[in-house]
Amino acid sequence: MKHLFTLLFLLISLMGKAQTSHDAASDSVTVHINADPRLALIVNKPVQKSGFVGKIRGFRVQIYNGNDRKKANQSKLDFMKAFPGVRSYLIYNNPQFRVRVGDFKTRGEAMQLFNKASLKFNPCMIVPDVINYATPRKPTSATETSGSDD
Repeated sequence: MKHLFTLLFLLISLMGKAQTSHDAASDSVTVHINADPRLALIVNKPVQKSGFVGKIRGFRVQIYNGNDRKKANQSKLDFMKAFPGVRSYLIYNNPQFRVRVGDFKTRGEAMQLFNKASLKFNPCMIVPDVINYATPRKPTSATETSGSDD
């Protein structure tokens, strides 16, 4: 019985070895990629540089503060419908959900949105926050050329 297990073990080992050895030259495969020609236009298109988006101290208008997630999402949705150009943020700070809107550098800028939003959202307040700020892009001149005049 002991010899049978040894013989069985050797046979299994040899079968495992036989399965792993193969000739690499017989595995060569040629792959042809049929790409859309428009892809080359996208890949070779120059990158448009946008303004740097950084984080700075500023102000936002808080339109909801409570522990009900559904009400927070509904407040955010209502705000997005009423003010489509203003960014809104849903923040969870255990156990409170907060909806804050806008990215303003000064309290005066935030006050303009506060006056409009306070008519629909109550209570509404201006809060200091870290905001997303994008530096203005430098306009590129269309008359600039990269060649020499000959």
